[in-house]
Amino acid sequence: MSAAMIAQRDHGEIREVLLDRPERRNALSRSMLTEITEAVSALPAGVKAVLLTGAGPVFSAGADFADLTGTSADLAYDRDLEAACTAIRTCAVPVVAVVHGPCIGAGVELATSCDARIVGGAAWFRVPAVELGLLYNPAALRRLHTVLPRATMTRLLVCAERFDARDAVAGGLATHYTDDDPQPVGLGLARSLADLPTEALSATRTLVRHLDEGNYDGAEWERVRVRLMDSRARREAVTSSAFRNTDIAAKTPTMNKDSI
Repeated sequence: MSAAMIAQRDHGEIREVLLDRPERRNALSRSMLTEITEAVSALPAGVKAVLLTGAGPVFSAGADFADLTGTSADLAYDRDLEAACTAIRTCAVPVVAVVHGPCIGAGVELATSCDARIVGGAAWFRVPAVELGLLYNPAALRRLHTVLPRATMTRLLVCAERFDARDAVAGGLATHYTDDDPQPVGLGLARSLADLPTEALSATRTLVRHLDEGNYDGAEWERVRVRLMDSRARREAVTSSAFRNTDIAAKTPTMNKDSI
């Protein structure tokens, strides 16, 4: 039996999925992609968010060239990568990626499938497909085109430019930047997501994904919205917020004309 290529550990309600091939710079083999798909598709009860990270100084060096032939047979690799990315996008709970170093090729597709991407100062992104004589998977490019600005698409895929951490945030490849260790920042974000009302969070994530896919049924989503407005969780959240607002108002000093 082959050794596992990912590791999983829990931080309370957060399940960390670790790309665990540091000796291969976390290159994404087909077996590894299958493990990722299975990990995010079959989460145990009680897990409310997933943290996707990489072992060692590299998030992922991209596709494992040991699994590629340089021919159309590599469409099989595309299918495995697609399955892993689809599993992340449709995961029952939010998925946060922590990109602490290089994120290349297929690693970019994996990371951008997550709800949020935290980058530290050493992170960078690059997709060198054109240098390898490859038209990147058109279906993947179509998805990227829905979430990235046109200028970012050109720089990333046509020019094969490298995006450093701050440039990645500005270009939409990452969502959050930190000068500190991105791991605890990502864990903190995952925990804050885990604390949100489950149904509202799930519906919002699904709606955003459907908008990305050009699949929007206004009448159906209005029904979902009305149902959530009448839910117990909504009533409890509004009541709690009303109490907090009253408490804040009571503690705020009253200003008079002499104090202005």
